[in-house]
Amino acid sequence: MKVAHHGSGYSSSVTFFQMVHPRIAMIGVGEHNLYGHPAHIVIKRLEERKIKILRTDLDGSFSIITYLGEHLIYR
Repeated sequence: MKVAHHGSGYSSSVTFFQMVHPRIAMIGVGEHNLYGHPAHIVIKRLEERKIKILRTDLDGSFSIITYLGEHLIYR
């Protein structure tokens, strides 16, 4: 799933995660941005659910391809 609004604190609630059950979360965010995105609470929510987190500020650009039910991540 793509995390909304660069992972701001209001972008992804616990209820939302319980409804969609994502396996991978993609966060598009600039390095050293002035807004502090992604919010620590959003990262915590993702980590508590053992959702793999990909962030453009840490991982650079990436692609995800689903093939035969598997998610392949290319960096």
